[in-house]
Amino acid sequence: MEKEYLRSGKAKDIYRRRDGYIEFVFTDRVTAFDGKKKAVFPHKGEICCKLSCFWFEKLGENGIKTHFRGYIPPNAMLAEELSLLPVEVIARNYLYGSLWRRYQRGEVDLNGFIREGVAAEPLTVPFLEFTTKFEPIDRPVTEEEILSQSWMTLNELEYIRDVTVRVGEIMSAYIEPRGLILADYKLEYGRSGRREVVLADEVGTPDVCRFWDKEAYDMGEIVSLDKDVFREGKGDLLQAYTEVYRRILSHD
Repeated sequence: MEKEYLRSGKAKDIYRRRDGYIEFVFTDRVTAFDGKKKAVFPHKGEICCKLSCFWFEKLGENGIKTHFRGYIPPNAMLAEELSLLPVEVIARNYLYGSLWRRYQRGEVDLNGFIREGVAAEPLTVPFLEFTTKFEPIDRPVTEEEILSQSWMTLNELEYIRDVTVRVGEIMSAYIEPRGLILADYKLEYGRSGRREVVLADEVGTPDVCRFWDKEAYDMGEIVSLDKDVFREGKGDLLQAYTEVYRRILSHD
C-alpha cells in the first residue's frame, strides 16, 4: 500500500498509509547516550517488532487501550494515528541506573521506596518519573510542570500513572516464570481522535526495558539482556535480544 513518510526516531521509521493508519517500521538501528553511540544489528528490528506486537496484544486482552492494530511481517506494526503526548513515563522497579546514581548524590528522595538503599535492590513500589519527549535532549519534568504547561489534565496524569503500573504488573507476571526480571521500562502515550489517552509507540522490547536474568540476579549478579549490553560494551546485543525473544515468545 502507498504510504507517506512522516519521520524517523532513534530506531523506527514512521509512515502514514492511505487508509489513515500509521505504520511503524522497526529498523536495525541502535543508539545510546543521546545518539552519540550508534550501530546496526541485523534482525534487531524484527525482534523488537514481534515483541512489541506480542505485548500490545496481551495488554489489550487485559483491558488496556493501545494504538496497536496489527503486525505486518517481518518488522512493521500497524497503529492508529495519535497526537502523542510530549512526555514519556519511566517506571523503575529496582534501584539501578540513573536512579541509583542520583540517589547516591542525594538528588532524589526515595523515602518509602527503599529498604536498605543498596544498588539493584527491589523497590517497595514502582518509582515513576516523567521526561520530555520532543526537546533536543530529554529532561526530567515534575507533575506540577506537566499540569502547568497543560501537557495533560490531572485526570489524564492519574490515568497514565495507573496504567503504567498495571503494564509493569502484567509484564512481570508473565516474564518472571520465564527467568526474566523487569527492572525498569519506558512507555509513551497519545490522544486518539476520540480524545482518549492510549498506550502508544512500542512496549516490552529490550530497547525500552531493562531486562535481567533472574537466576543470575538471585545469585547476586546483574546479567543484562537489553540495551545496556550495547551502552556498556559488555556483550553481544543481538544475542541478548534474541534470548529475551526466545524466553518471552517460546511456546512451551
